[in-house]
Amino acid sequence: MTSAGQYSVDRWTLPETPIYSTHESDKSATRVDIALLVLALFLQRFSLPFGKTFLALNFVGVVSILLYQFLSGKIVIEYDRLLWFLAIGLTATCSLLLNFMSTMLTSYFLFMVLYALATLSRPSTPDRYKSTLQAFQFLVMILSCLAVAQFVAQFVVDGRKLILFYGVVPDFLLGPSWEAGGNHTTHEIEGSPSLLKSNGIFLEEPGTLSQITALGILIEVLEFRRPRYLLGMALGFLMAYSGSGLLTLLVFLPLACLRHGRAGLSALLVVMFAFGLFATGIIDLSAFTSRVGEFTDIRGSGFFRYVSPFWLAAKFFDTASLQALLAGNGPGTATNFHDVWYIGTAGAGLKILYEYGIIGSFIFVCFLASCLRRSRCSRLVLAAVIFTYVFHMGPLNGSFLTIMVVLCTLHGPESRLGRIDEVWRYGPSLVARSVAD
Repeated sequence: MTSAGQYSVDRWTLPETPIYSTHESDKSATRVDIALLVLALFLQRFSLPFGKTFLALNFVGVVSILLYQFLSGKIVIEYDRLLWFLAIGLTATCSLLLNFMSTMLTSYFLFMVLYALATLSRPSTPDRYKSTLQAFQFLVMILSCLAVAQFVAQFVVDGRKLILFYGVVPDFLLGPSWEAGGNHTTHEIEGSPSLLKSNGIFLEEPGTLSQITALGILIEVLEFRRPRYLLGMALGFLMAYSGSGLLTLLVFLPLACLRHGRAGLSALLVVMFAFGLFATGIIDLSAFTSRVGEFTDIRGSGFFRYVSPFWLAAKFFDTASLQALLAGNGPGTATNFHDVWYIGTAGAGLKILYEYGIIGSFIFVCFLASCLRRSRCSRLVLAAVIFTYVFHMGPLNGSFLTIMVVLCTLHGPESRLGRIDEVWRYGPSLVARSVAD
């Protein structure tokens, strides 16, 4: 004989899906995240010529995967994000029409498609998000190992041929050269023209390797604290011989130590390892210390990335017309603003302001805030991602935007039904007793 309490439990515990379907859903979602991260990290150098522009292969793959996930009902559009995105679409369209040139259409459509991806979300558990972080860390570790192997291989083979895959990949798939406005993939170490900075072979530039490994080190210090990962990523970071990720670590590692006591020992391990390499001469310390003066050198990378955006923004406010101030100069026109060299190395912040004006920039900030508002990403990691996006990445950098989507916006709060399923999965007897009571 069953009691009324037991009968009510039986009615609620007859799901049509298997008990462990949640596990399968977690695995499926993690596999999707891994596929997106692989595309973002390992295919970012490859593109197809499309008229006078190049269509990134990873962009095609990312859009296809997320579109399929959306059509199959596995991810949804958040309404608050959608409303802000529609507002962005309106301001971008106004900027396009007010300054119309046919050359703006490519940037306009790419802008709309890329940021539409940030409106997507799926209910996620802390364990599922942790699995995604672990996958990202594993991929960054692979790139770090490749960077070390790439640097050492230069003493035996031609480093330039290695970066170009020895002709295995046709040149037209590798995009434009640095001289033609492409990425600075082949970059000599200052003071040593025979040696090249490592880019992990698959990344666009050594600076990209520096930024990705810096982000990986920060995540590892905050979340996992595994010595082999910390040392591997630190070595990959140093092989890039780039200051792009250095400022990220200088700003956010101390904050991580202050906020999380156990993170201090992990950060200390990274610092001691780096100083050990500097002391033994394995890594040339002067390649990093010599870059301190770049913040005041108008031809230095530090000035380009961190000082010139504010200088150019002030010049824009002084010289722009009222229409340009409010509505911008149109999609893809940032390179036409004064010194092409400065604007080309500036991050997304200045370019959004120049192309879409004050109104568009305000709406864009509100859109990003709505996308990041309930992110499962650690606040310090989130701040580091935003810092990298604003100062290092252009607004149409599909690879980094994909990483932002996977780590910061795709994993939404767990649905109420999901929490009930989680309780049932781990302790149905407890649920039965609570209902019976």
